Amino acid sequence: MTSLPNRFNGAEPIKREALSGLSVLVVGGGIAGLGFAIEAYRKGHDVRIIDRRPDFDDYGDIIGIGDSVVHSMEKWPGFLEACRQTPFPRSYDGYKFDGTRIGKLGEGLGMSRSEFHGLLHRYAQNIGIPIRHSAKAVDYTETDDGAVVELESGERLTADIAVAADGIGSRSWRLVAGTNEQPISSGFALFRTTFPVELALGNPALNEVFANAIPDGRLYYGPGSHMVLGITDKDFIWMLTHKDDGTAEEDWAKPADPKAALPYVEGWAPWFKDIINVTPKDGVVDFKLMWRNPREKWVSPRARVVQIGDSAHTFLPTSASGATMALEDAISLAALLHRSGKRDAPLALRIQNKLRFERVTCAQKMGFKNRENFHNTDWDAAAKNPAAILKQVDKWVSRHNPEQYAYDSYDECASHILKGTPFQNTNSPPGHTFKPWTVAELLAYADRGERIVDDGDWS
Repeated sequence: MTSLPNRFNGAEPIKREALSGLSVLVVGGGIAGLGFAIEAYRKGHDVRIIDRRPDFDDYGDIIGIGDSVVHSMEKWPGFLEACRQTPFPRSYDGYKFDGTRIGKLGEGLGMSRSEFHGLLHRYAQNIGIPIRHSAKAVDYTETDDGAVVELESGERLTADIAVAADGIGSRSWRLVAGTNEQPISSGFALFRTTFPVELALGNPALNEVFANAIPDGRLYYGPGSHMVLGITDKDFIWMLTHKDDGTAEEDWAKPADPKAALPYVEGWAPWFKDIINVTPKDGVVDFKLMWRNPREKWVSPRARVVQIGDSAHTFLPTSASGATMALEDAISLAALLHRSGKRDAPLALRIQNKLRFERVTCAQKMGFKNRENFHNTDWDAAAKNPAAILKQVDKWVSRHNPEQYAYDSYDECASHILKGTPFQNTNSPPGHTFKPWTVAELLAYADRGERIVDDGDWS
C-alpha cells in the first residue's frame, strides 16, 4: 500500500492499495458517485468525477447512514469523526400522532443530507480526486475496450469503465436497458423543509415541546401520513409523507405553500399546526414520490458501464436505507474492481449486478412495508408490544458488510457467470426465497388494505 497526503481535518493519510491501472469515469457527484470515487481511489483505481451542476449546493433534509457501510468508511481517516461532530441527533424516538412517546427507534449515523454530501465532497477533494462541474452527460456508448460518455457540449470522454451515478434520469438507460422506463407514482408525496430553528422556538407551544430537546430526532406515526422531525441548534427540519392528491411536483426546486400540509395533520396534537404555520411561506417543497419497478439489469451489454444508486434503483424514504444502499453499491463495486484488476473489469461489473440486485430489491420492498405500517398502526397491539412498530431498518440490512461480501463471493459468482455453476446470494433476509414484484402489485395490496407477508426472517 502507498499513503498520500490527506488534509481532511488533520487526519492521517489515507492508505491506498497498489495502483490498478484501471481508469474509471464517475458520472454524477451525489452520495453514490462521491462514495464510490473515494472507495475506488482507496482501492488504487484512477478515478475522476463529472457532474452536470455548476456546484454542489445540495438540498438538505434527514438521512440515515447504516452500519453496513460504516465498516468501510472507518478506513477513510477523519471522515466518520467529522460526521459525528455535526450537530445532529444520533438517535430517534417514535411517537404517536397525539404526541405520546412510544420508545426509541434506534441509534445510527443520522445526518443532514447536505452536510453529509458536503463532507463527501470535501473528502474527495482533499485526497485529490478530480471533479469537473457543468459537464452534463447526454449519452453513453461502449467498445470492447472501454466506455464513452458524450457531454452536452459534444465532447466525448473515455475510460476503461463508466459508473453511471447520475440519478433517476440517467442517460445510461438507453445503453443498459434499451429503453428509458418512466418512473411510476408511489401514490404518495413528501412535504419537506428546513428553516432556522429560532422560528420554531419563538412559538410558545413549540418552545415548550422542543426547547429542552435539542438536538432531537422524532418519527410521528399518523393515520394515512407520518412526519419526521430533526432539530439542531441551527435548523428545524420536517418531512411529512402523505397521500398524493395530484398537486405534488417532480421538482425539488419548485416551492409549495406550507399551509397545504395542514389537512394531513388534522386530529394530531395541536402544535403540529404551529410547526406548519411558522414555516416560511414558499419554504416547502411538495415532492411526488416516484418509483420504478425493480430492474434486474444494471450493466451494459459489453459490461463497460454500470449503474449505481438511484440510477439503478429508487427508494421510498420510509426504507431509511436509500443512502445506505447507494453506498453499499459503491463499496461493493470498488472492491470487486480491486479483485478483478483491469483485465477482468467487465466481469466485476457483472458480478456486482448479481450480488446487489436481490438485496436491493428486498430493501426497496421493506420501505413499502414500513410505510403501510406507519400509516395503519394497530395502536392496541403497539401498546402491548411497542417494539413491533419501533423497527424501520431490519437486522439483515444493518449486519451486512458489502466490502467483505464482495471479496468472499467473487470466485463463486464468477464461476456462475462464466460456467453456469450454482450460486446463491446470502445477503437478503435469511430463509427468504426471492420473488420479483412490481410497484402496481404492492399498491394493489395497499388499496385492498392487505398486509404483505413474505417468507424468511425480515426482523
